[in-house]
Amino acid sequence: MAKVKKVFQTVGRVVGTLLIVAILALLALVFISKSMNGTVFIFGRTPAWIMTASMEPEIPERSYVLIKKADPAEISVGDVIMFTSDDPALDGAFNTHRVVEIVGDGEEFVTKGDANIGTDAYTAKAENVVGVYEKNLPTLTAIGRYLYSSVGTITAIIIVCVIMMLMYLPNFRRAKRDLDREIEQRRRAQIDDLVRQEVERLKAQNADPSALAASLEAEPEADAGEEPSDKEETNEQ
Repeated sequence: MAKVKKVFQTVGRVVGTLLIVAILALLALVFISKSMNGTVFIFGRTPAWIMTASMEPEIPERSYVLIKKADPAEISVGDVIMFTSDDPALDGAFNTHRVVEIVGDGEEFVTKGDANIGTDAYTAKAENVVGVYEKNLPTLTAIGRYLYSSVGTITAIIIVCVIMMLMYLPNFRRAKRDLDREIEQRRRAQIDDLVRQEVERLKAQNADPSALAASLEAEPEADAGEEPSDKEETNEQ
C-alpha cells in the first residue's frame, strides 16, 4: 500500500511539473511573440501577434497567426508577408500585408492591407522580409487575448501557485513531522539528562559517609529538643 501511494505521489509530481512547464512555456510564447513581433523561429515557423484590423477579414484584429520563414525570391503576388516597415509612423515595427506587386527581380514588394483602401506608402525591401503568413491560430488567439487581460494574468499565476502547492504539500507535511519528531526527541533527551543527574546526585549523597552520619545525627537532636517541653508540662501540673 505504501509503495502504491509513493507511486501516485511521484506521478502527481511529474504531472504537476509538466503542467507548470507547459503553462510557463505558453506564457513565454505568448508574451515573447508579442513583444518581439514573432522573430523567434522554431522549426522554421513562429507565431505573430497581429494588433490591427488592416488584414480583415482574413486576419482578425488582435489575433495570432503562424508565419513561415521564407526566401524572398520565392514570394509571389498574393502572398501575405511579414516585414520590417520603413514607414516612420510604424517606428520600425513589423507589418503583415499582402503583396500586390513585385518590383524588379524581387528587390522590393508593393504591399497592401486587405481592409485598406490604397497600397502602403513604403515598399517592403527583400532584406526586411521576415516570413510568409501561413494560417490563423484561433486557439492561441483565444488564450492570448485572455492572458493579456489582467484577470487572465492573475489566473495563470494562481494556477501555477496552486499546482506548486499541491506538488510540494506532502514534502511540507513530511518536513513538519520530522521537525516535530526532532523537537520531541530533544525534549525527551533533556528530561532523561535531568533524571540521570538527579540519580547521580542521590547516589553520591548515599555513598558519602559524612553525609549519611549527618543525616543520622539530625534525628536524635530533634528528639532531644522535644524532652524539655515534656518536663515543663510535668512541673506545671
